[in-house]
Amino acid sequence: MTKKRKTLRAFSAIALALVLCLGAMTTAFAAPGPITGGTETTPAQAVITKALQMPEGTVTPAETFTFAFAKKDVDGDNSTTAQGTMPVITGKTVTFAAADTGTAAAGVKTVSKETASLFAGVTWPHAGVYTYTVTESAGTTAGMTYSQASYDISVYVANGSTSGSLYVGAIGTTVVTTDTGMAGSSKTDPTTSTTVTGASSAMMFTNSYVQTPTTVNPAADDMLSIRKTVAGTYGDQTKYFPFSVTLNKAALVSGTPTYKVYVMNAANAVVTSTDNYATLQPADTYGVYINVTAGTPITINLKHGQWLSFVGLPVGTAYSVTEAAAADYTPGVSVVVNGGAPTVTNGTVNTALSVGSPTAVIIGANANSAAYTNTYKTITPTGIDLNNLPFIMMLVIAAGAFVAFVAVKSRKRAHSSNQ
Repeated sequence: MTKKRKTLRAFSAIALALVLCLGAMTTAFAAPGPITGGTETTPAQAVITKALQMPEGTVTPAETFTFAFAKKDVDGDNSTTAQGTMPVITGKTVTFAAADTGTAAAGVKTVSKETASLFAGVTWPHAGVYTYTVTESAGTTAGMTYSQASYDISVYVANGSTSGSLYVGAIGTTVVTTDTGMAGSSKTDPTTSTTVTGASSAMMFTNSYVQTPTTVNPAADDMLSIRKTVAGTYGDQTKYFPFSVTLNKAALVSGTPTYKVYVMNAANAVVTSTDNYATLQPADTYGVYINVTAGTPITINLKHGQWLSFVGLPVGTAYSVTEAAAADYTPGVSVVVNGGAPTVTNGTVNTALSVGSPTAVIIGANANSAAYTNTYKTITPTGIDLNNLPFIMMLVIAAGAFVAFVAVKSRKRAHSSNQ
């Protein structure tokens, strides 16, 4: 065998060894292990991030979320005896309140908070690796979707510099399942933002909350009302005005929901006329109603004193409405959003008037309404009003008598001059 071949074979063997070593290293790095390191003076810490998402306009619900720690194993031993040596980690909590405003983006409001340090004050029996499975305890708040995430968190307890002293040298977190679809066995960073500037724990539990009214009485002006008034001395209060309405589902609401709307009269009773809308649904507890599919415009006719009551709309639902142009009428609208001060917009005669165009109006938890008023043009009467005829005749007679008097006087003067 030539020297050149021996050299080539040796090189190939070295290359193969390197490949095998790299493969072994890849396996080692892929295995769950510590991410957050600490020292004896500054032990490693970890926290849980709790993210609560809800549609814009929603008041943050008051609730305390609890995270439980189930013993898994110590140094890989999951026997009952081994688990019995593991310290109990008390449930950690995060509390939300109505005052938590959070941040909003793309129609979603998010409030995020972190727990206190997970292992502060825990007494460890000996050095080793203690692993716990962390889950969120489900609550009972209506409209809340509780997190199904779970994580395995391993605490690397190290011997200190003095005999018998221990400290948390590192903490590693492995994803079991998350709300974001992160693959199992992926590692994530539980670092607390109190120890690393700008950092936030990626050990996250995300809940979604959609607030929906518990009562749906249309007479109670449920979630959204659109009202119609005709003004002006000669305004036709029997005339129907077409309104095109579109409801867009709230963020975090899945599918294509259908909502109920009732036509109401001035006495807050349900109207049953097909002049308002041709296809009425059979009466429920409150009366006949109209189905409105999210994202699909619908045209409903209203006359003076009538109004639309939209019931059961989740907070964060958005709407837009356009009243069609009506000859000789000037439209105006007063809009209330989430119980705020009314915003008045005056339109132009013979033109349509829209609310929520180009940006739909988001419904809040409090009162939401669009009250339209159409004012008929001013008419100046012409001709003789028979009610004033006697007075006019008196003026005519008086004027005639005055003219006759002047004529007689003039004739007498002329006669006297001729003599």
